[in-house]
Amino acid sequence: MPRTQVLIVGAGPTGLSLAVQLRRHGIACRVIDKHAGVLELTKSAALHARTLEHFRDLGVADRIMAEGQRVDHLVLRTGYRDRIAVDFRTLHDTAYPHMVDIPQARTEHILIDRLADTGVTVERSTTCTGIRQTGDGVLATVTTADGSTTTIAADWLVGCDGVKSTVRSLIGKDFTGAAYADDWVLCDAVVDWPLPRNEMTFSGDKEGIYGVFPLPGERRYRLAYTQRRDRTGKLLEPDLADAQEALVRTGIRGTIRSVDQFWTFGLAHRQATGYRSGRVFLAGDAGHVHTPFGGQGLNLGVADAVNLGWKLAAVIRGTALPALLESYEKERHHVARRVVAFTHLGATAMLLRRDPRRHLRDAVMKTLQATPPVRRTMARRLSQLAHDYRGSQVVRGRARHLRAGDRLPDPLLFDGATDRPVRLHDMLPNDRHTLLITGGGDPGRLVPAARRTAAALGRRWPGLISTRLLTTDWATAGAAAEAELPALLDRGRDAAVLYGRGPTAYLIRPDRHLGYAGPLKTTRIQEYLAMLLTPAPSPDGAGTTTGTAAASTFGGRS
Repeated sequence: MPRTQVLIVGAGPTGLSLAVQLRRHGIACRVIDKHAGVLELTKSAALHARTLEHFRDLGVADRIMAEGQRVDHLVLRTGYRDRIAVDFRTLHDTAYPHMVDIPQARTEHILIDRLADTGVTVERSTTCTGIRQTGDGVLATVTTADGSTTTIAADWLVGCDGVKSTVRSLIGKDFTGAAYADDWVLCDAVVDWPLPRNEMTFSGDKEGIYGVFPLPGERRYRLAYTQRRDRTGKLLEPDLADAQEALVRTGIRGTIRSVDQFWTFGLAHRQATGYRSGRVFLAGDAGHVHTPFGGQGLNLGVADAVNLGWKLAAVIRGTALPALLESYEKERHHVARRVVAFTHLGATAMLLRRDPRRHLRDAVMKTLQATPPVRRTMARRLSQLAHDYRGSQVVRGRARHLRAGDRLPDPLLFDGATDRPVRLHDMLPNDRHTLLITGGGDPGRLVPAARRTAAALGRRWPGLISTRLLTTDWATAGAAAEAELPALLDRGRDAAVLYGRGPTAYLIRPDRHLGYAGPLKTTRIQEYLAMLLTPAPSPDGAGTTTGTAAASTFGGRS
C-alpha cells in the first residue's frame, strides 16, 4: 500500500499552501482534489498583508505582486456616502502596506507551479470517501477518476476540502453557527467606474450590499452583491441588467459593459467545534466560514496552513515534541472565532436596510472616520497583522512593547553593518527558530552573553536555532562581527518596538510569531524551548530528562 507522511484533501489555497510549506521542510505529501482542475468560478480575490508575508516565505509573493492589482484603500459607504476610509498605507511595519486583488484561480495556479517545483502534482478527480485511524497513521479510502476505489496510507491527514468538508463529516466535528437570510451574487465584469483603481468600495443602502473590487486587467472588477428579489419575494436570476440596477446601491455612477458569468451562493457564519481528531486536522473553510466582509476567508485559511505546516513538519522530523501539535487548534480556533464574529458584525451593520438603527450606525461610522487611531487599528485588523497567539500554551513571556504570541514586526531599517535598507523578516531564516537579541550599551557584556546563550542552545538543539543581534550601538555591532555573531546595526532606531530596558531576547517561530519574549537569560529560554523541541541525544543515545518532562507540560497527544 502506498504511504505518505501527510495526505492533504483539497487543493484550494489552504491545501496548496500547506503542501508547499511541508515540502520546504522536506516532508513527503500527497494532495488530492475531487475536481478535475482549478475552478475558474468567481471566488475570493483579496490578499492581505499578512498573507503576502506568508507567500513571501513560500516563494510566490513576487509573482502574485506582478500579476495582481494593488489596493490601498477600503471605503465603506452607507446611504450613498463615504463613511469610513481604511488606508492600508498606514501599515508601516510590513513590506506590504496594501492589499492585492487577484482571482483565486490565479493564486491557485501560482501555488500549483511552486508545488510542482518540489516534485508534487495535485491528484485530480480523486475524492476521499472514508477515513480509518490506526495506531500509527490514517487509512484514507479514495475514489479516483475512473471510478475505482483505493486506499492511501498516511502518517497524518489534513482536511482542506472547504465548507462542505467530507473530512469534517468523517471525523464527526459539528459545524456550528447559522445561515444568513440573504443570498449573494458574484461576478467578474468590465465596468466603467469613476473611482481610482487602488480603491475597493463596499456599499450598503435600504436594499442591500454592493461591493466593487478592482481586478488585474483594463476596467476589470469583481462585483459582489446581495441577490435581488421580485415583488413576491422570489429571488431574481442575475443578469447584466440586474447587476446594473443593483449597482444603484453604491450611489456611484458606473456602467457594467460585460460580465463573464454569474455565481450565486448562500452565506453562513459557522465554525467547527474542533480542528483535530487524532491524526486528522481541519484547515481553511473546512474549519470556519463567514461573510466576505473585509475579504478575510482565503487569508485565514493560508494562515491556518502556515501555522500547522511548521509544527507538523517538526514533529514528523522528530525535532519537536508531539504535544506541539495541540497548540494548532487552540491558536487558530481562537483567531478564527474572532474573525467570524468581526465579519458577522460588519455584514450585519451594513445590512440594516430600513432598520432605524442604521442612523446610529452612520453616526458611529462618522465618529470612527474622525478618529485616526481607530482607522489604523481597523487597517491592522483587516490586514490580519494584528492576529496573535497570546495565551497559547506554547508561548511565554513579554518584553516592553510586545508579548509572546504577537507577530514579529517587519520594519524597514537601514542596516549600518551593510550600508543598505533591509526588511527585518528578510534577515531572519523562516525554516527554523531564530533567537533575536536586541540591545546596546556595553558590548563587552552583551556580545559575550549573546554568544554564551547561542552556544548553549546550539549544543542542546543543534541546527534548530539561528541567532541574530539587533543593536543601535556601532561598537556592539563591531564586537559582534569580531565574534562571528550575525548582527544588524539599526542606528535610526527603526525597530524601536523591539528594544527593551536592557538586553532583550525574542525566540521567533518559523511562522514569524514570538514564542518567547523577555530578558536575555539562558535558563529561561532553555526552559521555554524544552516545552517544544526534542533535545539532541546524549553520547549514550538517551535524551535529556528535561525534554521528556516537557512532553507532559501541556498534556499533548500524538
